[in-house]
Amino acid sequence: MHLFQPLTIKIVSIRSKVLVIFVPLLFLINGCGLQPDSPALTQSQDPATPTVQSDIPIDLPSTATPDLPPIPYSIWVDPYFPAALHDFFAISPEFSLLQDQQDASITTSVKNGIPFGSWTYLLVSPFPSLVEDLNSADLLTFWQTGISSSLSVIELALSEETKYALTLLWGEPDPGALRVLDADLILSTLWAAPESIAIIPFEQLNPYWKILSLDGQNPLSPDFIPDQYNLTLPIHLSSWPDPLDPLPLGNLVTNFDHTKLTTIALTGVTALVRDTAYIMEEKGLLYPAEDIHSLLETADITHISNEVPFAEDCPTPDSNQTSLNFCSKDEYIQLLEVLGTDIVELSGDHFGDWGPEAMLHSLDLYHDRNWLTYGGGETLAEGLKPVFIEHNGNKFAFIGCNGKVHDRYATASDTNPGASRCDFEWMLAEISRLQEQGFLVIATMQHEEIDSYYPVAIQQWDFRRLSDAGAVIVSGSQAHHPQAIELTGTSLIHYGLGNLFFDQWYLAQYNSAEHVNKDKSFIDLHYFYDGSYINTRLITLQFVDNARPRLMTPSEREIFLTEVFQASIWENQ
Repeated sequence: MHLFQPLTIKIVSIRSKVLVIFVPLLFLINGCGLQPDSPALTQSQDPATPTVQSDIPIDLPSTATPDLPPIPYSIWVDPYFPAALHDFFAISPEFSLLQDQQDASITTSVKNGIPFGSWTYLLVSPFPSLVEDLNSADLLTFWQTGISSSLSVIELALSEETKYALTLLWGEPDPGALRVLDADLILSTLWAAPESIAIIPFEQLNPYWKILSLDGQNPLSPDFIPDQYNLTLPIHLSSWPDPLDPLPLGNLVTNFDHTKLTTIALTGVTALVRDTAYIMEEKGLLYPAEDIHSLLETADITHISNEVPFAEDCPTPDSNQTSLNFCSKDEYIQLLEVLGTDIVELSGDHFGDWGPEAMLHSLDLYHDRNWLTYGGGETLAEGLKPVFIEHNGNKFAFIGCNGKVHDRYATASDTNPGASRCDFEWMLAEISRLQEQGFLVIATMQHEEIDSYYPVAIQQWDFRRLSDAGAVIVSGSQAHHPQAIELTGTSLIHYGLGNLFFDQWYLAQYNSAEHVNKDKSFIDLHYFYDGSYINTRLITLQFVDNARPRLMTPSEREIFLTEVFQASIWENQ
């Protein structure tokens, strides 16, 4: 069983549905009978004749049928099916697994019969790959002939078990098209060639893989349409012998249960001030989110790092404001609402700009909307305290703080609200404690602002020790210039995502070279399944003005990711 992804097999007792129908029927019969305190009259009883009652017990022959174990259905499973499917039928009390197909009353198939489940496979490349989306027709042609004009790879890596399973779907492969490897060697073998591709079963997914869409379909996406995805192995049974013992509906056996999946969107700096606010006043309060709101609102949990307080006396925005004391009008919170915000990080440098009253007012606005807040609060202790969310059985703890060397921005104290200054000694112990209790810890920080993809030493020191303590995601919320990524062990560090909403587009357009990338940024979609962190998808953004980001074009994305990956660090996977 893989370190990152526990296998999911749902075993359902097939005969249990008979009891579900039968037991209520017994209650119905009993409910219609005579009540204990009702007089019972027989046909021959005369009301004037005294009734003789005897307390002597009478032994009657028992008519009860002893509970016998059900006779299992004999089944033959195609040897090309994954081993886990054979194991499922071998351990199920409902089935007797036979080696000879002719002796079995039920056989399995991928094409015909009664639907019984499915097995999901993924098309993947190493994480720093620039490959994005493939066409299933091209992939099938490559599988069958070893030739495809649209695929740059010369081999498709997979395990022998996966090869057999896909042969059931696609027919015999061209032997020169495949590179058959042990399942646990595929990633390390392909890592030196990031543009290589592999096919793996879902349970072998881990954070070092990048999932490639197939015909635009990605099983982890909220808009995933299973019927349009050509890497799902259907599981059918040829027949069902007992019409009185019907087969329950739905997937009984699967390696991917969508109800165990959680998607968390982490974002960078939000500051609805200066020219960003001025444009919002001119073009509409929701204008900045026009190109990205559907992406964020469909995440299961959406994180926003809003650096600036809302204030009832906030003046009309000035696009040429020189002061660095910021506030946002109350109505601007509509922009955060349309994004589907669930949790707000308050570790930002400017949370205290408008004084204690505005900070407390902002907290009221967030909490009125049932948004969780952390990294700052009414007091230092309140801001440092982690907040907890549970979704689809996955338990999350968000923890954050302001970790800048100069602490003038972290105004929270025992008596004053504000961003909370990092207490690393306490924080590291708390992360370890939460991790031991089964929480997936997500640590975010306001840290040093570096106009470079490369993190500096103090960033690496602080971010890595949060990861080493047990945080599965460590993310920098301070960066105006996007920064590198680091994969280490079972966790991901992103030193800086860049701006989500902030007016620094003009810096990249008109100022010196050091500001050239402040018009680019990330949204990170992190995926969790059955209590484990399994993958991250990088969404790349390009600002079109000082308020609105859009998704990058394929050529923009390739150039941008190439530069980011050159600065990134990949620990030996």
